[in-house]
Amino acid sequence: MATMKERNLGDILVDQGVISPLELDEALQRQRLTGDMLGRVLVKMGLCEEQDVIDALGMQSGMEKVDVTKLKVADDILRKVEPDVAKFYMIAPIREKDGKLVVAMANPMDLSVLDTISQLTGQDIVGAISNPQDVTVFIKNNYAFESENIESTLKELIDRVGDAELTLEELGTQEIVGDVDNLVQLAQEPEVIKIVNLVLLDAVTKRASDIHFEVYEEDFRIRIRIDGVLHEITSPPKALSLALTCRVKIMCNMDIGERRLPQDARIELRIGDSDIDIRVSTLPTLFGESVVMRILDRTTVKVDVEKLGFEPNQLKAIKNCIARPNGIFLVTGPTGSGKTTTLYACLAELNEVAVKIITTEDPVELKMDRVVQVQVREEVGLTFAACLRSILRQDPDIVMVGEIRDLETAQIAVEASLTGHLVLSTLHTNSAPETITRLLDMDLEPFLITSSLTAVLAQRLVRVVCRHCRTSYKPDEEEMTLLGLPEEYRNEPKLRFWKAEGCPACDYIGYMGRVGLFELLVVDEPLCDLINQKALAYEVRQYARRKQGMRTLREEGIIKCLKGITTTDEILAHTDKFDD
Repeated sequence: MATMKERNLGDILVDQGVISPLELDEALQRQRLTGDMLGRVLVKMGLCEEQDVIDALGMQSGMEKVDVTKLKVADDILRKVEPDVAKFYMIAPIREKDGKLVVAMANPMDLSVLDTISQLTGQDIVGAISNPQDVTVFIKNNYAFESENIESTLKELIDRVGDAELTLEELGTQEIVGDVDNLVQLAQEPEVIKIVNLVLLDAVTKRASDIHFEVYEEDFRIRIRIDGVLHEITSPPKALSLALTCRVKIMCNMDIGERRLPQDARIELRIGDSDIDIRVSTLPTLFGESVVMRILDRTTVKVDVEKLGFEPNQLKAIKNCIARPNGIFLVTGPTGSGKTTTLYACLAELNEVAVKIITTEDPVELKMDRVVQVQVREEVGLTFAACLRSILRQDPDIVMVGEIRDLETAQIAVEASLTGHLVLSTLHTNSAPETITRLLDMDLEPFLITSSLTAVLAQRLVRVVCRHCRTSYKPDEEEMTLLGLPEEYRNEPKLRFWKAEGCPACDYIGYMGRVGLFELLVVDEPLCDLINQKALAYEVRQYARRKQGMRTLREEGIIKCLKGITTTDEILAHTDKFDD
Protein backbone atom coordinates (compact mmCIF):
# COMPACT_ATOMS: atom_id res chain seq x y z
CA MET A 1 0.00 0.00 0.00
CA ALA A 2 1.34 3.45 -0.99
CA THR A 3 2.44 5.75 1.82
CA MET A 4 1.07 9.30 2.10
CA LYS A 5 4.30 10.73 0.63
CA GLU A 6 4.02 8.48 -2.44
CA ARG A 7 0.42 9.33 -3.19
CA ASN A 8 -0.59 11.81 -5.86
CA LEU A 9 -2.08 15.17 -4.99
CA GLY A 10 -5.24 14.38 -6.93
CA ASP A 11 -5.83 11.11 -5.10
CA ILE A 12 -5.46 12.84 -1.72
CA LEU A 13 -8.05 15.47 -2.71
CA VAL A 14 -10.43 12.75 -3.88
CA ASP A 15 -10.01 10.82 -0.60
CA GLN A 16 -10.65 14.00 1.35
CA GLY A 17 -13.91 14.49 -0.56
CA VAL A 18 -12.76 17.81 -1.99
CA ILE A 19 -13.16 16.72 -5.62
CA SER A 20 -14.72 13.75 -7.39
CA PRO A 21 -12.81 11.22 -9.55
CA LEU A 22 -14.54 12.66 -12.63
CA GLU A 23 -13.41 16.18 -11.75
CA LEU A 24 -9.86 14.90 -11.24
CA ASP A 25 -9.85 13.34 -14.73
CA GLU A 26 -11.08 16.62 -16.22
CA ALA A 27 -8.36 18.57 -14.38
CA LEU A 28 -5.64 16.14 -15.51
CA GLN A 29 -6.74 16.60 -19.13
CA ARG A 30 -6.56 20.38 -18.69
CA GLN A 31 -3.13 20.03 -17.08
CA ARG A 32 -1.80 18.08 -20.07
CA LEU A 33 -2.91 20.92 -22.35
CA THR A 34 -1.59 23.82 -20.27
CA GLY A 35 1.47 22.28 -18.61
CA ASP A 36 0.45 24.01 -15.37
CA MET A 37 0.65 22.43 -11.91
CA LEU A 38 -2.36 20.30 -10.99
CA GLY A 39 -3.15 22.31 -7.86
CA ARG A 40 -3.26 25.57 -9.81
CA VAL A 41 -5.43 23.97 -12.52
CA LEU A 42 -7.95 22.77 -9.93
CA VAL A 43 -8.18 26.22 -8.36
CA LYS A 44 -8.57 27.94 -11.76
CA MET A 45 -11.35 25.52 -12.69
CA GLY A 46 -13.15 26.39 -9.46
CA LEU A 47 -13.12 22.77 -8.27
CA CYS A 48 -11.41 23.57 -4.97
CA GLU A 49 -9.92 26.37 -2.90
CA GLU A 50 -6.22 27.20 -2.70
CA GLN A 51 -6.18 26.17 0.95
CA ASP A 52 -7.50 22.70 0.00
CA VAL A 53 -4.48 22.28 -2.29
CA ILE A 54 -2.08 23.57 0.37
CA ASP A 55 -3.49 21.14 2.96
CA ALA A 56 -3.23 18.22 0.54
CA LEU A 57 0.35 19.10 -0.40
CA GLY A 58 1.23 19.20 3.26
CA MET A 59 -0.27 15.75 3.77
CA GLN A 60 1.63 14.54 0.71
CA SER A 61 4.95 15.73 2.13
CA GLY A 62 4.21 14.69 5.71
CA MET A 63 4.05 18.24 7.10
CA GLU A 64 1.99 19.26 10.10
CA LYS A 65 -0.63 22.00 9.81
CA VAL A 66 -0.35 25.02 12.11
CA ASP A 67 -2.33 28.20 12.75
CA VAL A 68 0.46 30.78 13.09
CA THR A 69 -1.94 33.50 14.25
CA LYS A 70 -2.45 31.64 17.55
CA LEU A 71 1.24 31.13 18.29
CA LYS A 72 3.46 33.24 20.49
CA VAL A 73 6.99 32.86 19.15
CA ALA A 74 10.09 33.68 21.18
CA ASP A 75 12.27 36.56 19.96
CA ASP A 76 15.33 34.33 19.61
CA ILE A 77 13.39 32.11 17.18
CA LEU A 78 12.15 35.11 15.18
CA ARG A 79 15.67 36.47 14.82
CA LYS A 80 16.86 33.26 13.21
CA VAL A 81 15.02 34.39 10.04
CA GLU A 82 15.47 38.01 9.00
CA PRO A 83 12.32 40.01 8.17
CA ASP A 84 13.07 40.41 4.46
CA VAL A 85 13.74 36.69 4.14
CA ALA A 86 10.44 35.88 5.87
CA LYS A 87 8.57 38.30 3.61
CA PHE A 88 10.31 37.16 0.42
CA TYR A 89 9.69 33.44 0.98
CA MET A 90 6.40 33.86 2.90
CA ILE A 91 7.53 31.78 5.86
CA ALA A 92 7.14 32.04 9.65
CA PRO A 93 9.71 30.57 12.07
CA ILE A 94 7.71 29.08 14.93
CA ARG A 95 9.94 26.86 17.11
CA GLU A 96 12.93 24.58 17.35
CA LYS A 97 12.50 20.81 17.49
CA ASP A 98 15.37 18.34 17.98
CA GLY A 99 17.85 21.02 16.95
CA LYS A 100 15.93 21.82 13.76
CA LEU A 101 14.08 25.06 13.01
CA VAL A 102 10.40 24.60 12.17
CA VAL A 103 9.03 27.14 9.68
CA ALA A 104 5.41 27.47 8.56
CA MET A 105 5.16 27.83 4.77
CA ALA A 106 2.49 29.63 2.79
CA ASN A 107 3.48 27.62 -0.29
CA PRO A 108 4.46 24.01 0.54
CA MET A 109 4.64 23.33 -3.23
CA ASP A 110 8.09 24.96 -3.27
CA LEU A 111 10.22 22.65 -1.15
CA SER A 112 13.42 24.27 -2.46
CA VAL A 113 12.65 27.13 -0.05
CA LEU A 114 13.60 24.84 2.84
CA ASP A 115 17.07 24.30 1.38
CA THR A 116 17.53 28.05 0.87
CA ILE A 117 16.45 28.87 4.43
CA SER A 118 18.87 26.21 5.69
CA GLN A 119 21.72 27.91 3.80
CA LEU A 120 20.73 31.31 5.16
CA THR A 121 20.39 30.20 8.79
CA GLY A 122 23.03 27.48 8.91
CA GLN A 123 20.46 25.18 10.52
CA ASP A 124 18.40 22.17 9.44
CA ILE A 125 14.83 23.18 8.54
CA VAL A 126 11.51 21.38 8.93
CA GLY A 127 8.47 22.64 7.02
CA ALA A 128 4.93 23.07 8.28
CA ILE A 129 1.74 24.17 6.49
CA SER A 130 -0.07 27.43 7.05
CA ASN A 131 -2.47 29.78 5.33
CA PRO A 132 -0.90 32.52 3.10
CA GLN A 133 -3.05 35.22 4.71
CA ASP A 134 -2.08 34.01 8.19
CA VAL A 135 1.63 34.07 7.33
CA THR A 136 1.26 37.65 6.06
CA VAL A 137 -0.39 38.68 9.32
CA PHE A 138 2.29 36.86 11.33
CA ILE A 139 5.09 38.72 9.55
CA LYS A 140 3.41 42.10 10.08
CA ASN A 141 2.74 41.41 13.75
CA ASN A 142 6.09 39.88 14.67
CA TYR A 143 8.65 41.67 12.53
CA ALA A 144 8.47 45.22 13.82
CA PHE A 145 12.26 45.67 13.85
CA GLU A 146 13.97 47.40 10.94
CA SER A 147 14.54 45.32 7.82
CA GLU A 148 17.79 44.95 5.97
CA ASN A 149 18.80 46.84 2.86
CA ILE A 150 21.05 45.99 -0.06
CA GLU A 151 23.93 48.25 0.94
CA SER A 152 24.19 46.85 4.49
CA THR A 153 24.19 43.29 3.13
CA LEU A 154 26.94 44.19 0.66
CA LYS A 155 28.98 45.61 3.53
CA GLU A 156 28.45 42.36 5.50
CA LEU A 157 29.80 40.32 2.59
CA ILE A 158 32.81 42.58 2.09
CA ASP A 159 33.57 42.56 5.82
CA ARG A 160 33.29 38.79 5.95
CA VAL A 161 35.70 38.10 3.07
CA GLY A 162 38.14 40.81 4.15
CA ASP A 163 39.81 43.24 1.76
CA ALA A 164 37.26 44.33 -0.83
CA GLU A 165 39.71 44.97 -3.65
CA LEU A 166 41.81 41.79 -3.37
CA THR A 167 39.68 39.07 -1.79
CA LEU A 168 36.51 39.79 -3.76
CA GLU A 169 38.47 39.59 -7.01
CA GLU A 170 39.77 36.20 -5.94
CA LEU A 171 36.28 35.17 -4.80
CA GLY A 172 34.59 36.26 -8.01
CA THR A 173 36.89 35.79 -10.96
CA GLN A 174 39.86 33.46 -10.51
CA GLU A 175 39.91 29.82 -9.39
CA ILE A 176 36.15 29.32 -9.40
CA VAL A 177 35.63 30.30 -13.05
CA GLY A 178 36.43 26.87 -14.39
CA ASP A 179 34.78 24.90 -11.60
CA VAL A 180 30.99 24.57 -11.66
CA ASP A 181 30.90 23.19 -8.11
CA ASN A 182 32.68 26.30 -6.89
CA LEU A 183 30.24 28.47 -8.82
CA VAL A 184 27.34 26.75 -7.07
CA GLN A 185 29.01 27.23 -3.70
CA LEU A 186 29.62 30.89 -4.48
CA ALA A 187 26.00 31.46 -5.50
CA GLN A 188 24.80 29.85 -2.25
CA GLU A 189 26.68 32.20 0.05
CA PRO A 190 24.01 33.58 2.45
CA GLU A 191 24.90 37.20 1.67
CA VAL A 192 24.70 36.56 -2.09
CA ILE A 193 21.25 34.99 -1.69
CA LYS A 194 20.10 37.91 0.48
CA ILE A 195 21.34 40.53 -1.99
CA VAL A 196 19.46 38.95 -4.92
CA ASN A 197 16.33 38.52 -2.76
CA LEU A 198 16.49 42.15 -1.61
CA VAL A 199 16.88 43.37 -5.19
CA LEU A 200 13.81 41.36 -6.24
CA LEU A 201 11.83 42.54 -3.22
CA ASP A 202 12.79 46.16 -3.86
CA ALA A 203 11.82 45.87 -7.53
CA VAL A 204 8.41 44.34 -6.78
CA THR A 205 7.70 46.86 -4.01
CA LYS A 206 8.49 49.75 -6.35
CA ARG A 207 6.40 48.30 -9.22
CA ALA A 208 9.44 47.81 -11.46
CA SER A 209 9.02 46.05 -14.80
CA ASP A 210 12.69 45.08 -15.28
CA ILE A 211 15.86 44.45 -13.32
CA HIS A 212 19.21 44.98 -15.09
CA PHE A 213 22.53 43.52 -13.93
CA GLU A 214 25.15 45.37 -16.03
CA VAL A 215 28.91 44.68 -16.06
CA TYR A 216 31.36 47.28 -17.39
CA GLU A 217 35.12 47.47 -17.58
CA GLU A 218 35.53 49.21 -14.24
CA ASP A 219 32.26 48.69 -12.41
CA PHE A 220 29.02 46.75 -11.97
CA ARG A 221 25.59 48.24 -11.37
CA ILE A 222 22.03 47.10 -10.80
CA ARG A 223 19.15 49.17 -12.17
CA ILE A 224 15.38 48.76 -12.18
CA ARG A 225 12.90 50.18 -14.67
CA ILE A 226 9.92 51.94 -13.08
CA ASP A 227 7.17 53.25 -15.37
CA GLY A 228 9.52 52.99 -18.34
CA VAL A 229 12.48 54.83 -16.76
CA LEU A 230 15.65 53.19 -15.38
CA HIS A 231 16.84 53.98 -11.85
CA GLU A 232 20.07 52.73 -10.27
CA ILE A 233 19.48 50.98 -6.94
CA THR A 234 23.00 49.83 -6.10
CA SER A 235 26.52 49.49 -7.49
CA PRO A 236 28.19 46.41 -5.95
CA PRO A 237 31.91 45.69 -6.37
CA LYS A 238 32.54 44.37 -9.87
CA ALA A 239 33.94 41.11 -8.52
CA LEU A 240 30.47 40.29 -7.15
CA SER A 241 28.94 40.25 -10.64
CA LEU A 242 29.77 36.58 -11.15
CA ALA A 243 28.34 35.55 -7.79
CA LEU A 244 25.06 37.47 -8.26
CA THR A 245 24.70 36.29 -11.88
CA CYS A 246 25.22 32.67 -10.83
CA ARG A 247 22.58 33.05 -8.11
CA VAL A 248 20.02 34.29 -10.64
CA LYS A 249 20.89 31.44 -13.04
CA ILE A 250 20.47 28.84 -10.28
CA MET A 251 17.05 30.29 -9.40
CA CYS A 252 15.79 29.72 -12.95
CA ASN A 253 17.64 26.44 -13.65
CA MET A 254 20.04 27.85 -16.24
CA ASP A 255 23.43 26.29 -17.01
CA ILE A 256 25.69 28.27 -14.70
CA GLY A 257 28.82 26.91 -16.38
CA GLU A 258 27.81 28.33 -19.78
CA ARG A 259 28.92 31.94 -20.05
CA ARG A 260 29.70 32.11 -23.78
CA LEU A 261 26.16 31.87 -25.15
CA PRO A 262 22.91 33.75 -24.39
CA GLN A 263 20.36 31.91 -22.27
CA ASP A 264 16.66 32.45 -21.60
CA ALA A 265 14.47 31.06 -18.86
CA ARG A 266 11.28 31.72 -16.96
CA ILE A 267 10.46 31.34 -13.28
CA GLU A 268 7.38 31.82 -11.13
CA LEU A 269 7.75 33.18 -7.62
CA ARG A 270 5.46 34.23 -4.84
CA ILE A 271 7.08 37.30 -3.28
CA GLY A 272 5.09 38.48 -0.30
CA ASP A 273 1.45 38.60 -1.40
CA SER A 274 2.30 38.84 -5.12
CA ASP A 275 2.41 36.08 -7.73
CA ILE A 276 5.32 37.02 -9.97
CA ASP A 277 6.34 35.74 -13.42
CA ILE A 278 9.96 36.54 -14.25
CA ARG A 279 11.58 36.14 -17.68
CA VAL A 280 15.36 35.97 -17.36
CA SER A 281 17.75 36.67 -20.22
CA THR A 282 21.56 36.47 -20.07
CA LEU A 283 23.87 37.95 -22.70
CA PRO A 284 27.67 37.48 -22.89
CA THR A 285 29.35 40.90 -23.09
CA LEU A 286 32.93 42.12 -23.27
CA PHE A 287 33.31 42.26 -19.49
CA GLY A 288 30.93 39.58 -18.23
CA GLU A 289 27.31 38.46 -18.50
CA SER A 290 24.52 41.02 -18.69
CA VAL A 291 21.32 39.81 -17.01
CA VAL A 292 17.85 41.25 -17.50
CA MET A 293 14.89 40.04 -15.46
CA ARG A 294 11.49 41.09 -16.81
CA ILE A 295 8.83 41.10 -14.10
CA LEU A 296 5.13 40.51 -14.52
CA ASP A 297 3.10 40.85 -11.34
CA ARG A 298 -0.03 38.83 -12.06
CA THR A 299 -1.81 40.42 -9.11
CA THR A 300 -1.56 43.96 -10.55
CA VAL A 301 -1.69 43.53 -14.32
CA LYS A 302 -4.75 45.16 -15.89
CA VAL A 303 -6.55 43.14 -18.55
CA ASP A 304 -9.79 45.10 -18.49
CA VAL A 305 -10.41 47.14 -21.63
CA GLU A 306 -12.40 49.62 -19.54
CA LYS A 307 -9.33 50.49 -17.42
CA LEU A 308 -6.67 51.15 -20.05
CA GLY A 309 -7.34 54.88 -20.37
CA PHE A 310 -9.46 55.09 -23.52
CA GLU A 311 -11.62 58.14 -24.08
CA PRO A 312 -15.34 57.14 -24.21
CA ASN A 313 -15.65 57.53 -28.00
CA GLN A 314 -12.49 55.46 -28.57
CA LEU A 315 -13.69 52.69 -26.27
CA LYS A 316 -17.02 52.46 -28.06
CA ALA A 317 -15.34 52.30 -31.48
CA ILE A 318 -12.86 49.63 -30.35
CA LYS A 319 -15.60 47.47 -28.86
CA ASN A 320 -17.48 47.71 -32.17
CA CYS A 321 -14.35 46.66 -34.11
CA ILE A 322 -13.54 43.61 -31.99
CA ALA A 323 -17.20 42.57 -31.87
CA ARG A 324 -17.10 41.83 -35.62
CA PRO A 325 -17.06 38.14 -36.60
CA ASN A 326 -14.04 38.60 -38.89
CA GLY A 327 -11.35 41.06 -39.92
CA ILE A 328 -7.96 42.18 -38.63
CA PHE A 329 -7.52 44.55 -35.68
CA LEU A 330 -3.94 45.82 -35.34
CA VAL A 331 -2.26 47.46 -32.34
CA THR A 332 0.97 49.32 -33.15
CA GLY A 333 3.74 51.09 -31.33
CA PRO A 334 7.34 50.61 -30.21
CA THR A 335 8.53 47.96 -27.77
CA GLY A 336 7.22 48.65 -24.28
CA SER A 337 4.22 50.70 -25.37
CA GLY A 338 1.68 48.26 -23.90
CA LYS A 339 0.48 46.61 -27.13
CA THR A 340 0.28 43.11 -25.65
CA THR A 341 -1.66 44.33 -22.61
CA THR A 342 -4.21 45.95 -24.91
CA LEU A 343 -4.59 42.72 -26.89
CA TYR A 344 -5.03 40.70 -23.68
CA ALA A 345 -7.70 43.18 -22.55
CA CYS A 346 -9.51 42.73 -25.88
CA LEU A 347 -9.33 38.93 -25.52
CA ALA A 348 -10.70 39.16 -21.97
CA GLU A 349 -13.60 41.20 -23.36
CA LEU A 350 -14.29 38.53 -26.00
CA ASN A 351 -13.65 35.42 -23.89
CA GLU A 352 -16.96 33.58 -23.63
CA VAL A 353 -18.00 29.94 -23.45
CA ALA A 354 -19.31 30.00 -27.04
CA VAL A 355 -16.03 31.35 -28.47
CA LYS A 356 -12.75 29.51 -29.08
CA ILE A 357 -9.66 31.70 -28.82
CA ILE A 358 -6.13 30.60 -29.77
CA THR A 359 -3.03 32.77 -29.46
CA THR A 360 0.51 32.43 -30.79
CA GLU A 361 2.99 34.51 -28.83
CA ASP A 362 6.71 35.10 -28.36
CA PRO A 363 6.81 34.89 -25.42
CA VAL A 364 3.53 34.06 -23.65
CA GLU A 365 3.47 36.98 -21.21
CA LEU A 366 0.26 36.27 -19.32
CA LYS A 367 -1.59 33.00 -18.87
CA MET A 368 -5.28 33.45 -19.57
CA ASP A 369 -8.03 31.13 -18.36
CA ARG A 370 -9.87 29.21 -21.07
CA VAL A 371 -7.64 30.54 -23.85
CA VAL A 372 -5.39 28.17 -25.83
CA GLN A 373 -1.94 29.82 -25.89
CA VAL A 374 0.99 28.68 -28.02
CA GLN A 375 4.63 29.66 -27.49
CA VAL A 376 6.57 30.41 -30.70
CA ARG A 377 9.84 28.46 -30.96
CA GLU A 378 11.74 29.65 -33.99
CA GLU A 379 14.73 27.42 -33.23
CA VAL A 380 12.61 24.35 -34.11
CA GLY A 381 10.74 26.01 -36.98
CA LEU A 382 7.63 26.99 -35.02
CA THR A 383 7.44 30.55 -36.36
CA PHE A 384 4.41 32.84 -36.24
CA ALA A 385 3.55 31.84 -39.82
CA ALA A 386 3.93 28.10 -39.21
CA CYS A 387 1.97 28.31 -35.99
CA LEU A 388 -0.80 30.36 -37.58
CA ARG A 389 -1.28 27.75 -40.32
CA SER A 390 -1.79 25.03 -37.72
CA ILE A 391 -4.05 27.22 -35.59
CA LEU A 392 -6.46 27.66 -38.49
CA ARG A 393 -6.90 23.88 -38.59
CA GLN A 394 -8.02 23.97 -34.95
CA ASP A 395 -11.32 25.68 -35.81
CA PRO A 396 -10.86 28.90 -33.76
CA ASP A 397 -13.24 31.84 -33.78
CA ILE A 398 -10.62 34.39 -32.68
CA VAL A 399 -6.88 34.29 -33.27
CA MET A 400 -4.24 36.48 -31.66
CA VAL A 401 -0.87 36.67 -33.41
CA GLY A 402 1.82 38.18 -31.19
CA GLU A 403 3.42 40.12 -34.03
CA ILE A 404 3.23 40.36 -37.84
CA ARG A 405 6.92 40.35 -38.77
CA ASP A 406 6.92 39.40 -42.43
CA LEU A 407 4.82 39.10 -45.59
CA GLU A 408 4.12 35.40 -45.04
CA THR A 409 2.55 35.98 -41.62
CA ALA A 410 0.60 38.97 -42.97
CA GLN A 411 -0.81 36.93 -45.86
CA ILE A 412 -1.91 34.08 -43.58
CA ALA A 413 -3.53 36.59 -41.20
CA VAL A 414 -5.43 38.09 -44.13
CA GLU A 415 -6.48 34.62 -45.28
CA ALA A 416 -7.72 33.85 -41.77
CA SER A 417 -9.79 37.04 -41.64
CA LEU A 418 -11.29 36.37 -45.06
CA THR A 419 -12.36 32.87 -44.02
CA GLY A 420 -14.41 34.08 -41.07
CA HIS A 421 -11.92 34.60 -38.25
CA LEU A 422 -11.28 37.67 -36.14
CA VAL A 423 -7.51 38.25 -36.02
CA LEU A 424 -5.81 40.47 -33.44
CA SER A 425 -2.14 41.29 -33.83
CA THR A 426 0.62 43.88 -33.42
CA LEU A 427 2.97 45.71 -35.75
CA HIS A 428 5.94 48.00 -35.11
CA THR A 429 5.05 51.42 -36.53
CA ASN A 430 5.09 54.91 -35.02
CA SER A 431 1.50 55.89 -35.81
CA ALA A 432 -1.75 54.42 -37.07
CA PRO A 433 -1.54 55.98 -40.59
CA GLU A 434 2.03 54.69 -41.00
CA THR A 435 0.71 51.17 -40.49
CA ILE A 436 -0.97 51.33 -43.90
CA THR A 437 2.34 52.32 -45.49
CA ARG A 438 4.15 49.54 -43.62
CA LEU A 439 1.72 46.89 -44.90
CA LEU A 440 2.14 48.18 -48.44
CA ASP A 441 5.92 48.15 -48.04
CA MET A 442 5.67 44.49 -47.03
CA ASP A 443 4.21 43.93 -50.56
CA LEU A 444 0.74 43.11 -49.25
CA GLU A 445 -1.69 43.88 -52.05
CA PRO A 446 -3.93 46.93 -51.42
CA PHE A 447 -7.12 44.99 -52.11
CA LEU A 448 -6.17 42.45 -49.42
CA ILE A 449 -5.63 45.24 -46.90
CA THR A 450 -8.97 46.88 -47.65
CA SER A 451 -10.87 43.59 -47.56
CA SER A 452 -9.48 42.45 -44.21
CA LEU A 453 -8.25 45.35 -42.06
CA THR A 454 -10.94 46.85 -39.79
CA ALA A 455 -8.95 49.25 -37.59
CA VAL A 456 -5.49 50.24 -36.39
CA LEU A 457 -4.78 51.40 -32.85
CA ALA A 458 -1.46 53.17 -32.23
CA GLN A 459 -0.47 53.70 -28.62
CA ARG A 460 2.14 54.96 -26.18
CA LEU A 461 2.53 54.78 -22.41
CA VAL A 462 3.24 57.97 -20.44
CA ARG A 463 3.81 58.33 -16.71
CA VAL A 464 1.02 59.59 -14.47
CA VAL A 465 2.02 62.59 -12.34
CA CYS A 466 1.83 61.89 -8.61
CA ARG A 467 -1.40 63.35 -7.21
CA HIS A 468 0.15 63.79 -3.77
CA CYS A 469 2.83 66.24 -4.85
CA ARG A 470 1.85 67.64 -8.25
CA THR A 471 1.65 71.40 -8.66
CA SER A 472 -0.06 73.42 -11.36
CA TYR A 473 1.45 76.25 -13.40
CA LYS A 474 0.69 78.50 -16.36
CA PRO A 475 2.76 77.40 -19.39
CA ASP A 476 4.72 80.07 -21.25
CA GLU A 477 4.42 80.74 -24.97
CA GLU A 478 7.55 78.74 -25.82
CA GLU A 479 6.24 75.58 -24.10
CA MET A 480 2.82 75.92 -25.74
CA THR A 481 4.45 76.27 -29.17
CA LEU A 482 6.77 73.33 -28.57
CA LEU A 483 3.82 71.19 -27.52
CA GLY A 484 1.73 72.38 -30.49
CA LEU A 485 -1.12 73.60 -28.30
CA PRO A 486 -4.06 74.78 -30.44
CA GLU A 487 -4.68 78.55 -30.52
CA GLU A 488 -8.11 78.26 -28.89
CA TYR A 489 -6.47 77.02 -25.67
CA ARG A 490 -3.62 79.51 -25.47
CA ASN A 491 -5.66 82.52 -24.35
CA GLU A 492 -7.76 80.57 -21.89
CA PRO A 493 -7.32 82.28 -18.47
CA LYS A 494 -7.79 79.03 -16.57
CA LEU A 495 -5.25 77.09 -18.65
CA ARG A 496 -3.03 75.08 -16.30
CA PHE A 497 -0.52 72.29 -16.73
CA TRP A 498 1.04 70.17 -13.99
CA LYS A 499 4.55 69.21 -13.00
CA ALA A 500 6.04 66.60 -10.69
CA GLU A 501 7.70 67.64 -7.44
CA GLY A 502 8.50 64.33 -5.74
CA CYS A 503 7.37 63.05 -2.33
CA PRO A 504 7.56 59.89 -0.16
CA ALA A 505 4.38 58.51 -1.77
CA CYS A 506 6.06 58.33 -5.20
CA ASP A 507 9.55 57.59 -3.82
CA TYR A 508 10.55 61.14 -4.86
CA ILE A 509 10.23 60.25 -8.54
CA GLY A 510 7.23 62.52 -9.14
CA TYR A 511 5.21 59.91 -11.03
CA MET A 512 3.13 56.86 -10.09
CA GLY A 513 2.00 54.43 -12.77
CA ARG A 514 1.41 54.90 -16.48
CA VAL A 515 -1.55 55.58 -18.72
CA GLY A 516 -2.10 54.98 -22.42
CA LEU A 517 -2.32 57.47 -25.26
CA PHE A 518 -4.30 56.10 -28.19
CA GLU A 519 -4.71 56.98 -31.87
CA LEU A 520 -7.53 55.03 -33.54
CA LEU A 521 -7.83 54.73 -37.32
CA VAL A 522 -10.97 52.98 -38.56
CA VAL A 523 -10.94 51.58 -42.11
CA ASP A 524 -14.03 52.91 -43.91
CA GLU A 525 -14.90 53.13 -47.62
CA PRO A 526 -13.16 56.48 -48.38
CA LEU A 527 -10.05 55.22 -46.61
CA CYS A 528 -10.20 52.02 -48.71
CA ASP A 529 -10.03 54.23 -51.81
CA LEU A 530 -6.92 55.94 -50.44
CA ILE A 531 -5.31 52.56 -49.69
CA ASN A 532 -6.05 51.29 -53.19
CA GLN A 533 -4.33 54.43 -54.51
CA LYS A 534 -1.34 53.65 -52.24
CA ALA A 535 -1.72 56.97 -50.47
CA LEU A 536 1.14 58.22 -48.29
CA ALA A 537 0.90 58.26 -44.50
CA TYR A 538 0.34 62.02 -44.28
CA GLU A 539 -2.60 61.75 -46.73
CA VAL A 540 -4.18 59.01 -44.62
CA ARG A 541 -3.61 61.13 -41.49
CA GLN A 542 -5.19 64.22 -43.07
CA TYR A 543 -8.29 62.23 -44.04
CA ALA A 544 -8.65 60.54 -40.64
CA ARG A 545 -8.30 63.81 -38.71
CA ARG A 546 -10.67 65.80 -40.89
CA LYS A 547 -13.32 63.20 -41.69
CA GLN A 548 -13.13 60.67 -38.82
CA GLY A 549 -12.18 63.08 -36.04
CA MET A 550 -9.11 61.01 -35.21
CA ARG A 551 -6.84 62.60 -32.64
CA THR A 552 -3.10 62.06 -32.96
CA LEU A 553 -1.04 60.75 -30.06
CA ARG A 554 0.23 64.27 -29.41
CA GLU A 555 -3.33 65.63 -29.28
CA GLU A 556 -4.35 62.81 -26.93
CA GLY A 557 -1.40 63.76 -24.75
CA ILE A 558 -2.43 67.41 -24.63
CA ILE A 559 -5.90 66.38 -23.41
CA LYS A 560 -4.36 64.31 -20.61
CA CYS A 561 -2.09 67.24 -19.71
CA LEU A 562 -5.10 69.54 -19.43
CA LYS A 563 -6.82 66.97 -17.21
CA GLY A 564 -3.83 66.90 -14.86
CA ILE A 565 -3.06 63.24 -15.62
CA THR A 566 0.47 63.67 -17.01
CA THR A 567 3.06 66.34 -17.80
CA THR A 568 4.29 68.08 -20.94
CA ASP A 569 7.72 66.50 -20.44
CA GLU A 570 6.18 63.06 -20.85
CA ILE A 571 4.18 64.07 -23.93
CA LEU A 572 7.19 65.68 -25.64
CA ALA A 573 9.31 62.60 -24.89
CA HIS A 574 6.85 60.02 -26.27
CA THR A 575 4.88 61.66 -29.11
CA ASP A 576 5.58 63.43 -32.41
CA LYS A 577 4.08 66.69 -33.62
CA PHE A 578 2.35 66.63 -37.03
CA ASP A 579 1.51 69.87 -38.83
CA ASP A 580 -0.52 68.33 -41.68
